[in-house]
Amino acid sequence: MVTIALYQELIGEPREDHFFRLHHEHLRPFFPGLNERSRYNRRKRSLWAVILTIRAGLCLVQEAQQMEETAAIDSAPVPCISYKRSKKASDFAGHADYGVCSSKAMKYFGCKLHSLVGLSGVILGFLLTPASHYDNQPVVELLDSVAHHLKRLIGDGAYNDQALQSTLEHTRSLLLFAPVKANQPAKRSATAQKALNRLRLICETVNAQLQEQFHLSKHYAKSVWGLFTRIAVKVTAHSAGMMLNTLLGRSPLKLADLAV
Repeated sequence: MVTIALYQELIGEPREDHFFRLHHEHLRPFFPGLNERSRYNRRKRSLWAVILTIRAGLCLVQEAQQMEETAAIDSAPVPCISYKRSKKASDFAGHADYGVCSSKAMKYFGCKLHSLVGLSGVILGFLLTPASHYDNQPVVELLDSVAHHLKRLIGDGAYNDQALQSTLEHTRSLLLFAPVKANQPAKRSATAQKALNRLRLICETVNAQLQEQFHLSKHYAKSVWGLFTRIAVKVTAHSAGMMLNTLLGRSPLKLADLAV
């Protein structure tokens, strides 16, 4: 069941009905006990904790190979309902909220996926919050959710928070680097900031993969439980794809043609 769910994400098929219609007969010889779609969907949702456990195991192996001390942090939009549709009767009421994605010039109702990405491209941890939360709010909770050896954290301007930077430095010996605003004194040279910006691009690369190949914004979930499960599968599929590429001697982030 978990293998099929990961395969669906790796081939870039966001809709279960399309996936079953196109691949059901091909999967049947390998999975003779494969259920019809509605039962498959219910069983997959019941296995969300197992899926996250698999991801945690993959992450431990990958992180142990790299022993990363530097990571990038960023967020990505996860729309849940059409912006103009009534939200009161939705299962997402109370879990999602209105938010704005500046990079896409988009207003939406949904959640934010906050991710912690090592410089190798491994998603060390992730957290889902309502879209109205600022990017700097869940940083401590996100760091507490994963085991790591981080000493440096790189973010964009949304993480330019002196109180947060001071807290992380004094309580965790963790340096948070973020570009300053135009009306603030520079903390580092322009060359050093450009080098940090280049390192931070790894997080944007991974978020772009989640959006374009794994269809993060087109999850078709109709409930909070379904959303959590589909996000878990997408992130786990990304980690599994990186592990397979490593074993095959390929570039770890070359995921587009892995399962084709």
